[in-house]
Order: sequence, then C-alpha cells, then structure tokens
Amino acid sequence: MGRGLQRVTWAWTAALFVLTACQTSSSRTARSVDAGPPRYGVSCPVEGDCNPSVALLVGLSAPREPTRCTAALIGSRIAVTAGHCVAPELTAGGGCDGVWLGFAGTDAGSPEWIGCERILSVSTPSATLLLPDYAILELAEETTRPSIPLGEGEMALGEVVQMVSVTADRFYDDVHQVRSRRCVVDDNRKLSLWSSAPSRSIRVLSSCPIREGSSGAPVLDGDGRLRGLVHAGGPPFFAFGLMTLLPQPVERDDG
Repeated sequence: MGRGLQRVTWAWTAALFVLTACQTSSSRTARSVDAGPPRYGVSCPVEGDCNPSVALLVGLSAPREPTRCTAALIGSRIAVTAGHCVAPELTAGGGCDGVWLGFAGTDAGSPEWIGCERILSVSTPSATLLLPDYAILELAEETTRPSIPLGEGEMALGEVVQMVSVTADRFYDDVHQVRSRRCVVDDNRKLSLWSSAPSRSIRVLSSCPIREGSSGAPVLDGDGRLRGLVHAGGPPFFAFGLMTLLPQPVERDDG
C-alpha cells in the first residue's frame, strides 16, 4: 500500500516537472512573423461548426518565435487569456500592439483578425503554476461576434465542463483549428503534493489532455458560461490541466 502511494506521488511529481518545462506558449516550429495581422490559418473542424467567441492569440513581440495561445471574447472589445501569454508585452510596458486575435469563419461571422489595444488587467507574475494566471485585453476595434457570459458560484467536484482551445495541426504547423473537449473538475487536494494550501482560485481538470497553445483556453459550464481559463497542463498521457477560476480579480483568495 505504501509503495503504491509512493508510485502515485512520483507520477504526479514527474507530471508537474514536465508541465513546468513543456507548457510553453509558442510552438517550436512557428515561422517568424514581422508584421500583423499574422499569416496563420484558423478554422473549424471539418465535421462541424465551432465556438465563434474563441480565437487564436498571436504575440509578435516574443523574443524568438511568435507566441501562440487561446483567447475568448467576454465583450465586444474585451477578451481574456492566460497572463503568461502576454508576458513579453508586459515586460515592454504593457502595450499590446503586437498581439492579434484570429477568429475562424462561422455562421456568426467571416474569418477575421483583430489587434489588441492595451492590457486592462493581469495577474501578478509568479514562479509557481499554482496561482491565478490571467490577462484581460481591450481590442483595437469592436466585433459583432457573440461574447461568452461569465458564470458565478462554486464549481462542484465531478462537474463536467467544456474546454475550447485553438491549437496547431499536428502535421501542418501554420494551420489551427478551434476544438472542444469535455473535462472533469477534479479534487484540488492532488495539488497538496506541491502546496500545503492550494489556491482556492485554481481548479484541477482531469480527463483533459492539454496541448501547447491551449493556455488561455476558456472552460465553460453546462450552460455555456465562462468559468475559468486553462493556464497549464501535464503531458497528454496524464490528461490533466490547471484552471484559473473566473471572474478575476473579484475577492480573490490565494490561500
């Protein structure tokens, strides 16, 4: 019994190390983009429509290759994403002229790229993945696309949620698709291996493989309301992620 618990502990520890080292915002094979809007393709899966409020976020001011994450509309000119997705812009003073949001063509609108005007709010940068990680962006222009309503209240253990992310094709790196995956809200006590008091603003998602580029992906409840953002994840074979609860910052308690 003791050995079994030890194996589980080592497995989770290994997962977190991989998560820390490999959950990067940008793709390793992304081609350099000198001016916006970026020349990346964003589409829905061939088998059907996709969420019109979710976009590919591309940051052109990353030190090497363009940052690629996921973002979601919560207003006609307001979007949310993970805070580390705009880290280069924050280092440069908080302006986001080099950040673009690319939306797929759906029944709600044609394909479009919209630039970022400024970063309205952002979480405090942290060396740990166990604290909230979010950014609220003001876009350079309004869009007629629908926005995702914010949800309120506690998220129950075992609740089934939907993660919507925009990630690169496994073979064609410039091609991206908006995809959905069902996940389960899991027990935060699993995080006690790394923190004696895990933040109540963080939730664990299980049955939820996270790919590079999923940072900032919105997590929706059964009524389609925004409940959080993915900000980190383990390797696919562990199939778990970490979610920052929204709305943030509202009476945040990191203890």
